Amino acid sequence: MTGLELFMAARAFPGERFTSRTATLEIGRRIVNRELVGAVEPGAALVAGEQVYAHTDVAGYGAGFIEHVWQREGVEVARHYMPVGDDRRWRTWSRHRVEPGLYRVDAFGPEGELLATRTFTVGAAIG
Repeated sequence: MTGLELFMAARAFPGERFTSRTATLEIGRRIVNRELVGAVEPGAALVAGEQVYAHTDVAGYGAGFIEHVWQREGVEVARHYMPVGDDRRWRTWSRHRVEPGLYRVDAFGPEGELLATRTFTVGAAIG
């Protein structure tokens, strides 16, 4: 296994098999044991300088890559590709250090289909 394969495999985790397609996308402040901790509720404001995570849980989409596209004020600021395989449940995530503004994160499936979208607002840093 090459270093790149090891790195990519460490960010996506297989679970039980699924025959139907499911996908969720949540925004939060930390990942612990492959799960999102400190989920940000819709309408909640984050603070500039925070590290924010986009956590996707998918099943039934087959092998390929999940793509997270981060936008701030309509301009792409980050794009992450995370591997997933077969028809099992996979949990994967990306992260971004945010600046003030309106953010949108889109999750795309292995065939380029839009799986989910989340928006959130980041306010100016305090102090």
